[in-house]
Amino acid sequence: MTNGSQGEKALIDFASDNASGASPEILAAVVEANQGSRISYGGDDGSRRLEKQFQDLFECDCRVFPVATGTAANVLALSVLTPPYGAIYCHELSHIHVDECGGPEFYSGGAKLIPMPG
Repeated sequence: MTNGSQGEKALIDFASDNASGASPEILAAVVEANQGSRISYGGDDGSRRLEKQFQDLFECDCRVFPVATGTAANVLALSVLTPPYGAIYCHELSHIHVDECGGPEFYSGGAKLIPMPG
């Protein structure tokens, strides 16, 4: 990947899933999905296809709830697994502990992250 005018190699920042723009393929898919009217919140054809792919992959009935970022996926998943009075044990250097900025506590309604040495 180059930065355009300089012809130099650009660094790709993997620090966060929202540190850089979307790829051309993702943008094209968003434009395609945005044509015409669609039923929202999982009622559209794309959501049904995605759910079918997950059901085939995991060989069971399941629901799929796409979210916009990795942080959203992490904290929402932990919030359904942990009650507000619960604890989430994680490595002291884990992404969920170091980078999610209170998200797990907020979305779980108060569950605490308990960092553990590894």
